[in-house]
Amino acid sequence: MNDKIKTIFGAAAGALYTASGTLQFVWAIFGSLGGLEVLHISGDLFNGFVLLVIGAVLLTGAWKVSTGAMEGVSFIYVGLFLSVLFGAVALCSTVAGAIEATFFAGEGESAWSAVDAVSPLLYLAATGAIGLLAWGREFFRGPPAS
Repeated sequence: MNDKIKTIFGAAAGALYTASGTLQFVWAIFGSLGGLEVLHISGDLFNGFVLLVIGAVLLTGAWKVSTGAMEGVSFIYVGLFLSVLFGAVALCSTVAGAIEATFFAGEGESAWSAVDAVSPLLYLAATGAIGLLAWGREFFRGPPAS
Protein backbone atom coordinates (compact mmCIF):
# COMPACT_ATOMS: atom_id res chain seq x y z
CA MET A 1 0.00 0.00 0.00
CA ASN A 2 1.18 3.49 -0.60
CA ASP A 3 2.41 5.72 2.15
CA LYS A 4 -0.43 8.21 1.74
CA ILE A 5 -2.92 5.71 3.16
CA LYS A 6 -0.54 4.94 6.04
CA THR A 7 -0.18 8.66 6.71
CA ILE A 8 -3.93 9.23 6.80
CA PHE A 9 -4.47 6.16 8.98
CA GLY A 10 -1.64 7.17 11.35
CA ALA A 11 -2.94 10.74 11.61
CA ALA A 12 -6.50 9.59 12.30
CA ALA A 13 -5.44 7.00 14.89
CA GLY A 14 -3.03 9.51 16.44
CA ALA A 15 -5.80 12.09 16.72
CA LEU A 16 -8.10 9.54 18.40
CA TYR A 17 -5.42 8.51 20.88
CA THR A 18 -4.41 12.09 21.65
CA ALA A 19 -8.03 13.18 22.15
CA SER A 20 -8.72 10.21 24.44
CA GLY A 21 -5.56 10.84 26.46
CA THR A 22 -6.41 14.51 26.82
CA LEU A 23 -9.93 13.64 27.97
CA GLN A 24 -8.46 11.24 30.56
CA PHE A 25 -6.35 14.08 32.00
CA VAL A 26 -9.23 16.58 31.90
CA TRP A 27 -11.49 14.07 33.67
CA ALA A 28 -8.82 13.43 36.33
CA ILE A 29 -8.33 17.14 36.99
CA PHE A 30 -11.85 18.56 36.67
CA GLY A 31 -14.01 15.52 37.39
CA SER A 32 -16.77 13.88 35.40
CA LEU A 33 -17.47 15.28 31.97
CA GLY A 34 -21.21 15.01 31.50
CA GLY A 35 -22.35 12.95 28.56
CA LEU A 36 -18.97 11.33 27.89
CA GLU A 37 -19.54 8.30 30.08
CA VAL A 38 -20.34 6.34 26.93
CA LEU A 39 -16.62 6.51 26.03
CA HIS A 40 -15.71 4.83 29.35
CA ILE A 41 -13.15 7.49 30.19
CA SER A 42 -12.09 6.90 33.77
CA GLY A 43 -9.75 9.77 34.55
CA ASP A 44 -6.85 7.38 35.10
CA LEU A 45 -3.65 9.40 34.69
CA PHE A 46 -1.52 6.38 33.71
CA ASN A 47 -3.92 5.42 30.93
CA GLY A 48 -4.07 9.04 29.82
CA PHE A 49 -0.28 9.23 29.64
CA VAL A 50 -0.06 6.01 27.63
CA LEU A 51 -2.76 7.21 25.25
CA LEU A 52 -0.94 10.52 24.75
CA VAL A 53 2.38 8.79 24.07
CA ILE A 54 0.84 6.45 21.49
CA GLY A 55 -0.96 9.39 19.88
CA ALA A 56 2.26 11.42 19.78
CA VAL A 57 4.17 8.57 18.12
CA LEU A 58 1.45 8.11 15.49
CA LEU A 59 1.11 11.83 14.80
CA THR A 60 4.88 12.24 14.57
CA GLY A 61 5.02 9.43 12.04
CA ALA A 62 2.22 10.92 9.96
CA TRP A 63 3.88 14.34 10.04
CA LYS A 64 7.28 12.94 9.02
CA VAL A 65 5.81 10.96 6.12
CA SER A 66 3.84 14.00 4.94
CA THR A 67 7.08 16.03 4.85
CA GLY A 68 8.81 13.33 2.79
CA ALA A 69 10.89 11.67 5.51
CA MET A 70 10.42 7.95 5.05
CA GLU A 71 11.41 7.10 8.63
CA GLY A 72 7.94 8.35 9.54
CA VAL A 73 6.52 5.01 8.40
CA SER A 74 8.56 3.38 11.18
CA PHE A 75 6.92 5.71 13.70
CA ILE A 76 3.50 4.70 12.43
CA TYR A 77 4.38 1.01 12.71
CA VAL A 78 5.72 1.45 16.25
CA GLY A 79 2.62 3.44 17.23
CA LEU A 80 0.38 0.66 15.93
CA PHE A 81 2.47 -1.94 17.74
CA LEU A 82 2.27 0.05 21.01
CA SER A 83 -1.48 0.33 20.51
CA VAL A 84 -1.87 -3.44 20.24
CA LEU A 85 0.60 -4.09 23.07
CA PHE A 86 -1.16 -1.84 25.58
CA GLY A 87 -4.53 -3.08 24.35
CA ALA A 88 -3.39 -6.61 25.20
CA VAL A 89 -2.35 -5.41 28.67
CA ALA A 90 -5.78 -3.82 29.14
CA LEU A 91 -7.43 -7.05 27.96
CA CYS A 92 -5.38 -9.10 30.44
CA SER A 93 -6.40 -6.69 33.20
CA THR A 94 -10.06 -7.06 32.23
CA VAL A 95 -9.81 -10.87 32.22
CA ALA A 96 -8.06 -10.79 35.60
CA GLY A 97 -10.88 -8.64 37.00
CA ALA A 98 -13.45 -11.09 35.67
CA ILE A 99 -11.65 -14.06 37.21
CA GLU A 100 -11.31 -12.27 40.53
CA ALA A 101 -14.98 -11.30 40.55
CA THR A 102 -16.05 -14.81 39.60
CA PHE A 103 -13.96 -16.83 42.04
CA PHE A 104 -13.07 -14.44 44.85
CA ALA A 105 -16.08 -12.16 45.21
CA GLY A 106 -16.80 -11.13 48.76
CA GLU A 107 -20.14 -10.75 50.45
CA GLY A 108 -21.95 -7.55 49.57
CA GLU A 109 -19.69 -6.66 46.65
CA SER A 110 -21.38 -5.34 43.56
CA ALA A 111 -21.52 -7.59 40.53
CA TRP A 112 -18.65 -7.23 38.07
CA SER A 113 -19.55 -6.05 34.59
CA ALA A 114 -17.39 -6.30 31.47
CA VAL A 115 -18.85 -3.01 30.27
CA ASP A 116 -17.45 -1.25 33.34
CA ALA A 117 -13.98 -2.65 32.64
CA VAL A 118 -13.79 -1.30 29.08
CA SER A 119 -11.30 1.54 28.61
CA PRO A 120 -10.03 3.57 25.65
CA LEU A 121 -6.82 1.52 25.71
CA LEU A 122 -8.90 -1.57 25.06
CA TYR A 123 -11.23 -0.37 22.32
CA LEU A 124 -8.70 1.86 20.53
CA ALA A 125 -6.39 -1.14 20.21
CA ALA A 126 -8.69 -2.24 17.41
CA THR A 127 -7.25 0.55 15.24
CA GLY A 128 -3.74 -0.73 15.89
CA ALA A 129 -4.82 -4.28 15.16
CA ILE A 130 -6.38 -3.20 11.85
CA GLY A 131 -3.19 -1.39 10.90
CA LEU A 132 -0.96 -4.31 11.83
CA LEU A 133 -3.21 -6.70 9.92
CA ALA A 134 -2.93 -4.48 6.85
CA TRP A 135 0.80 -3.74 7.08
CA GLY A 136 2.10 -6.36 9.51
CA ARG A 137 4.26 -8.13 6.96
CA GLU A 138 6.11 -4.87 6.26
CA PHE A 139 6.39 -4.16 9.98
CA PHE A 140 8.06 -7.45 10.77
CA ARG A 141 10.01 -8.08 7.53
CA GLY A 142 10.65 -4.62 6.11
CA PRO A 143 9.26 -3.09 2.93
CA PRO A 144 8.85 -5.30 -0.12
CA ALA A 145 11.84 -5.44 -2.46
CA SER A 146 11.40 -3.51 -5.67
